[in-house]
Amino acid sequence: MLTTVEQKLLPDVMAATAGDRYAFERLISQCRHTVTGIALAIVKDLDASEEVAQEVFIYIWQQLGTLREPASFLPWVRQMTRHRSYNYLRDNKIKQKVLGDEAESLLENFADPAASMQELLEREQQQIIMQDFISQLPEDSREIVLLYYREEQSSQQVADLLGLSDANVRKKLSRVREQLKDSLLERYGQLVLSTAPGLGFSTVVAAALTSVAPPVAAATSVSVAAQQSGWLAKVAVLLGGAMIGALAAVAGVIFGMRAVLKKADNEDEKTALKALRNKTIVWVLLSGVLLTAAYELTSGAWAPVSAFVLLITGLSYSQLQLQQIIGPRLQRQYPDAAELARVKRKNVLWCVLGMTAGFSAGLFGLIYGLMQSGRWHW
Repeated sequence: MLTTVEQKLLPDVMAATAGDRYAFERLISQCRHTVTGIALAIVKDLDASEEVAQEVFIYIWQQLGTLREPASFLPWVRQMTRHRSYNYLRDNKIKQKVLGDEAESLLENFADPAASMQELLEREQQQIIMQDFISQLPEDSREIVLLYYREEQSSQQVADLLGLSDANVRKKLSRVREQLKDSLLERYGQLVLSTAPGLGFSTVVAAALTSVAPPVAAATSVSVAAQQSGWLAKVAVLLGGAMIGALAAVAGVIFGMRAVLKKADNEDEKTALKALRNKTIVWVLLSGVLLTAAYELTSGAWAPVSAFVLLITGLSYSQLQLQQIIGPRLQRQYPDAAELARVKRKNVLWCVLGMTAGFSAGLFGLIYGLMQSGRWHW
């Protein structure tokens, strides 16, 4: 189920994927606080955070055609921002801690409620205060706190933007309030808001896009749908990659069982094989629904992984049932015990190879999906 923020972004994501630069400019305006806030939480430097954000937006514009599901846009943006921020730290030496009497004096003045925020507008002073503030925050709360003050102190908005629950956001904010005095936290909040990039940032990035090639449209079925038919695109988004994959698996079950059914030499075996085929199809579809629900209704990796394990368990059991059903026929066809054992080993070997290949491809797709949705990182 899409959040309110994701529903609001979806039309512009689909239009931008088809090459609409103005739609992407609207996405920049809507996501600039999220991207710069996440970057700032990692690099702890105002100028560097905006530099990272510009790189992120330009990269996303170039790679939009690779986005398989428009509904995954926001998790993708979060993941890419974190990745680029850590790369920035690796490639650039940023002064993360400022020492000395001047810095201590500045922080004391900042903590004074009587001091005017106008006196603290110099960029260098803002850098010192912001680095000190972010360093005081627990690592798992930095993104939340920075976005909270840049998003009009709405915990639900922050939860939607970061793919978290509102209760989780409120809990972490409460812990930060316990750690810092409310009056001082409010002062820091004012600084966080005052340093948020304005519309000028969006204009700068939009201008940079004019020299960058637009995304390759129609790179996926969802992109094609976005260009050809509105309702078709909605169906593709609703189904999602997990459910589409399940439908493909159903086709594989049908065609795979067709060859086995042809070898059946009596009606009882055919009936048992058809029943197993139908049960397997139902299991695959159910697993597809659960996997889709796991991506839509949860924010972590455990739910998609659990759904995938459930799918593997069902398919493995189905293969064991298949061997039991065809066992009597093999005994009739191969009365010699040695020959029967050889045929069974051959069947098991092909079964294991086929399932290993299928499960490996499925596992790769699962990991890729988790990384694309920002739920799992290397």
